[in-house]
Amino acid sequence: MKKLLASAAVAALFAATAPAAQAATVNSNAFNVTASLTSVCTMAAVTALAFPAYTAFGTAKTATPTNAVLTCTRGLTGVNANFDSSGTAATDGGVGVNASGAGVVAGLNYTIAATRSAVAAGTAADASGPGTADTWTYVISGAMAGGQAGDAGASTTQARTLTVTY
Repeated sequence: MKKLLASAAVAALFAATAPAAQAATVNSNAFNVTASLTSVCTMAAVTALAFPAYTAFGTAKTATPTNAVLTCTRGLTGVNANFDSSGTAATDGGVGVNASGAGVVAGLNYTIAATRSAVAAGTAADASGPGTADTWTYVISGAMAGGQAGDAGASTTQARTLTVTY
């Protein structure tokens, strides 16, 4: 019996000194997710703006229009365009929503214009996918007045550049 009482006393001593069981505490804290975005537009290759054959002192000609297609960051504003002013008699009408310019090719004066169509809005990113870009299209057209002599020794190609700023 003494052994049983001694065992019970030891068990009671351990029970008194054992730490009490505690409920688990969960800590949580909100945080922000941040990102830095650099907006970009990329332009696909633009095909040549080609005028039909011109006969000296002939009638006015209109070039077959070509497109400059830009893929841009969604929601981008302030997109403007202008033509370069380098090359033989090349001019630029200034920076604006639409661009205009002029030049000389094969000794023939021409005018060019880049007219922006409405933006095709992309889709927003969500849990199911990354979303898509906005698409901006500039239709580039050209006109050549009639009655010009031309120059048989002049270059039949003039490189032009359409610059888009945002």
